[in-house]
Amino acid sequence: MIIHKIKGLHLKGKRNISLANGVQEYLNPKYVYIPLTNGVVAYRSVVAVGDEVLKGQVVALREDRYAHPIHSAISGKVIGIKKMWHESGKMVETLEIENDYQEKVVSTWGQSLDLNLLTKEDIVERVKSCGIVGLGGAGFPTFVKYMVPRKQKLLIVNGVECEPYLSCDSISIRRHIDKLIRGIKYVLKAIGAKKCVIAVKKDKKEVLEVLNKELKKYKQIDIFKVGNYYPAGWERSIVEKVTKKHYMFLPSEIGVIVDNVQTIISVCEAVEENKPLIERMITVSGEGISSPQNFYTKIGVRSRELIVRSGGYLDEEKEGYMIAGGPMTGKTVLDDSLVVSSTLGGIIVLDRKEGLKQPCMGCGKCSLACPAYLVPTEIRKAYEQKDFVALGKLHTMDCVKCGLCSYVCPSRVDITYYVSLAKNDLKNYQSVNNKKGDK
Repeated sequence: MIIHKIKGLHLKGKRNISLANGVQEYLNPKYVYIPLTNGVVAYRSVVAVGDEVLKGQVVALREDRYAHPIHSAISGKVIGIKKMWHESGKMVETLEIENDYQEKVVSTWGQSLDLNLLTKEDIVERVKSCGIVGLGGAGFPTFVKYMVPRKQKLLIVNGVECEPYLSCDSISIRRHIDKLIRGIKYVLKAIGAKKCVIAVKKDKKEVLEVLNKELKKYKQIDIFKVGNYYPAGWERSIVEKVTKKHYMFLPSEIGVIVDNVQTIISVCEAVEENKPLIERMITVSGEGISSPQNFYTKIGVRSRELIVRSGGYLDEEKEGYMIAGGPMTGKTVLDDSLVVSSTLGGIIVLDRKEGLKQPCMGCGKCSLACPAYLVPTEIRKAYEQKDFVALGKLHTMDCVKCGLCSYVCPSRVDITYYVSLAKNDLKNYQSVNNKKGDK
């Protein structure tokens, strides 16, 4: 199997503007809004309007083959079902919970396991019952990764964080290095691996300083430095650079499990404290707000509350425009009712600068930049013509939605948007035809 050299592009760094102002904890919002979807799969609410809930109580369930619970981030009262902006770029139903400020927690909170007798099954069950998902953006249920039938050879912790504005993972490493290391040990036990590699960009000097200092005592954990390019944090890129091996669908095919930094820290808290996934670190940044910074906050808090605590908008009349996630892979949302979901790593507010959009000039820059070696303009044409045979031949499903094609386009065409639509249509087309073939 030929391994292509992963392509990438150096982007001007914007990370330091949020790192300069430290971290602010915001853990007592008046209301939280718990999304009843992850943007793709709907969750079933198990509480009703008027119910009193405890912090850490199960309030909804994901019920497909990746079933796991969703928890309340605060104690209080369910006062409604309200539509709010979600990081998927859509308005979704949320459970609106009003804080009673009593911090009443579920009885299972703090129940520790005997760490000396810890088994794979113990870890998997804790991770599942605490609702831990991939916090790097994918949101894949973490317990599923640990249930692979055979032992794995390597755990890769993704701390690359290549989106230009985001710094929440870097901050998490520096603040919670102890939990990160203990979490790694639990995951190694769960997957049967003996070795771990933490992947970090080579220019993150403060992060590397912390890791080098703490990892001297742990021979099973190494650091792998990646270049300062985008998308260096792409899972396939990291795995193939570390292992020198190619895989078709999942890293577990070659004995590798990949987890995000904050996911590993949450695993540690789940195993040791039985703490559900109700909080996370998030970057609030961009040229449109006064004081970019990182927040450790509740899942379900509204973005406007974090923006206010970041000094507010630089121009209150314009209010800028908001991106849920990073500027390369995130979605534009229309107002600041966006809620912090478990997989939202950033809220970016930029100045409103209208660019002149022009027709595609056929320059080929999008193809040259594509890390998956695709031809985005041809995919767009095939999508517009609904030519699913062509979409298949163009390997449309290999797109990782990194956003580079839109970033380099001199005509300012949002080619990533069209390729994303093409992927969805092709997936539905293939699903329908597979069902027909089964009959």
